[in-house]
Amino acid sequence: MKKQKLYMLFVGLFGIAVFGISLYQTFALFTDPQTLFDNILYCVIVLVVMLLCHMLPIYITADKTMEISFVPVLACVVTKGVELAVVLFALSTMLAFLQDSKTRKYYSPWVRAPLKELFNVANVLIAVRLGGAVYSLIAPAGGNSVFTWNVVLGAVAFSFIAIFGNLVFFILYFQLSDQGRFFALLRDNIGGILPNILATIPLGLVIGYILMQSNAYLWMTLFMAPLMLARYSFKVYLDSHTILLRTIASLVEAIEAKDPYTHGHSQRVAYLSSEICKAMGCSRSFTDQVMMAALLHDTGKIGVEDAVLRKPGPLTKEEYDIIKQHPVVGRRIIESINLSPVVNDAVLYHHRRYDGTGYPQEGPDELPLSAAILAVADTYDAIITDRPYRAGLTKARAREILEEVAGTQLDPKVVKAFLAIEPRLRPEDAEKLLLYTI
Repeated sequence: MKKQKLYMLFVGLFGIAVFGISLYQTFALFTDPQTLFDNILYCVIVLVVMLLCHMLPIYITADKTMEISFVPVLACVVTKGVELAVVLFALSTMLAFLQDSKTRKYYSPWVRAPLKELFNVANVLIAVRLGGAVYSLIAPAGGNSVFTWNVVLGAVAFSFIAIFGNLVFFILYFQLSDQGRFFALLRDNIGGILPNILATIPLGLVIGYILMQSNAYLWMTLFMAPLMLARYSFKVYLDSHTILLRTIASLVEAIEAKDPYTHGHSQRVAYLSSEICKAMGCSRSFTDQVMMAALLHDTGKIGVEDAVLRKPGPLTKEEYDIIKQHPVVGRRIIESINLSPVVNDAVLYHHRRYDGTGYPQEGPDELPLSAAILAVADTYDAIITDRPYRAGLTKARAREILEEVAGTQLDPKVVKAFLAIEPRLRPEDAEKLLLYTI
């Protein structure tokens, strides 16, 4: 930890030096009275855009955002130079207030964690300055267009060096904490910078072009307003999706609270189902829906009496008939959520057999793939976990049983895909390994 703090302090001090030098170099922009007002207006516009980028990140998923702070930085570099870009970026971080995801209150990161924020800002300033030095070699200042070949090539070089450099600073931080080797961390994270680079270049050049026009403030408003509206709409959608997932989680907890023997069963089945989907090359959208169905597949058991669920011995015919109703009841419960047919079919038919028997008795001639995948995951977990009437069997025995029932109870294609990956799976760690965010 001491090495990390010294490293953060060193980078922070170097970043302060970069800011001071850049600030001194920007004074020339404000010495000419004829251009003073235009340059001040330019700075205000770019500063506002940078603040928006800091305070209103672009959401990719409910818990993941896309870093776009380099977009206005690039726009500033291609129009006024890297020195002003460094100064405005640093000022924007000082003025920005972020929202706490839990309390929903706004806070200044400089107050909450000053050294951490100094390190975060400083490594960006250093990386931007390095990228700007390369840009100036490719596209010397003084041009009046942002779409010439040398400006575009310089923008590509700048974006790669600045974003890559930013990544390297963070990897060095983790390297000092013995959390991994440098090149291994670089290899694992290099793919994450490519979307940022691809998004930075065209957007940065477009904003740079707008900033070079007369009435730039008006054009920037017309450009940014639809983007902010789209971001707000998508955020509202993600928030509603998150509420839906939390509702599902509450349902799962309520069901599993009735039967301690099946605690964690839905999460394990969701994990196993997701791995089967990946092994079969299913789309991410389909995989997400199957995982949601796995979390919900035993919802109907909420209406089954505890005495039946926890009965240590064999069920009577009447009791078994009650149990057989849980897919239909579960499907009826989730109707009001307006989920996709993939989810609905998996919940309703996960106990229907591949040969057309099982329950419910009425169903399609061909078992839906979502239900077939869920059935394999559900069966496997039921075999290896303890139940009121028997102890869980070994994984080796579970594989044998799945092979025995493939083609009758279970879809043989799904069983084959599952058995190919089963040795590396860890359903006992499903809550840690599950990628589905709730």
